Amino acid sequence: MALRLNLRQIEAFRSVYQTGSMTVGGELMGVSQPAISRLIRDLEAKIDFPLFERARGGLTPTADAAEFYREVQRSFHGLDRLGRVAQELQQRRVGDLRIASTVAMSFYLLPRVIARFRQGWPDVKLALHSCPSPEVLEFVGTHQYDVGVAVTPSDAPGVTAVDLPTLDTVCVLAEDHPLAAKSMIRPRDLDGEPLLIISDYSITQRKILQSLEDAGIRQKIIMEATNSAPICDLISQKAGLSILEPVTARAFAGRGIVIRPYEPRISLEMKFVYALNRPLSDRAWAFCALVREEMETFRAETP
Repeated sequence: MALRLNLRQIEAFRSVYQTGSMTVGGELMGVSQPAISRLIRDLEAKIDFPLFERARGGLTPTADAAEFYREVQRSFHGLDRLGRVAQELQQRRVGDLRIASTVAMSFYLLPRVIARFRQGWPDVKLALHSCPSPEVLEFVGTHQYDVGVAVTPSDAPGVTAVDLPTLDTVCVLAEDHPLAAKSMIRPRDLDGEPLLIISDYSITQRKILQSLEDAGIRQKIIMEATNSAPICDLISQKAGLSILEPVTARAFAGRGIVIRPYEPRISLEMKFVYALNRPLSDRAWAFCALVREEMETFRAETP
């Protein structure tokens, strides 16, 4: 059965062997001369052979000690390598991560992602910028931000796009609106209804407007806004209704509004993006994984 050796005793032997002195070896280890002497005696008792011959002029390693030292050095080289690996891993968990994201995601979903990310990567400094999807692509593609979350096709120029879980648009209306009794809202239900829409001419917005045009209904657009939050607030004040992305809509649910599925189904092509031909850091991939998890949870919880 192999001996179980104490690492502290081995370290003491290595220090004394290299320095030829109990006193200097103890100083290297930050312990007193009596303490390192005791460590050497305990090691010799454990292995049952002497390591040093004590003479008036100092210490002389035994032949067994010389052979033992060669094996100790091999082991310590392995420990040094482990230390370097650990240091590299630690350094990879330190740094910056600059994120550009759509307004809805940065206001109502990414805060949960960031809170979780901070638990595993506490030394990473984060920056979050909220803007429309086209600006997200521009900022990431020109290296002003490391990563982005945006609604964009997979072949967007200047970036590499990673698919995220799809989210479907919803109809948002006041809780006492007659259409709230329906389980599904369709374009024909919106004939002549006062509509509030997003002014950003995005892919999603084009699809929403196209669905209304295809139905041949009377569109009564009374207001445009650059993001969904003021639209939801106005809907709670019975100003009209809208077809919106579900993240902001769900954040306002229960505050005077209700959410209903919209048909035809219009999915947001949400992507995690980073600059083309630029590898991502481990911290960026970890952030991406958390965004995906949160969106999966959001989608599962959305009626």
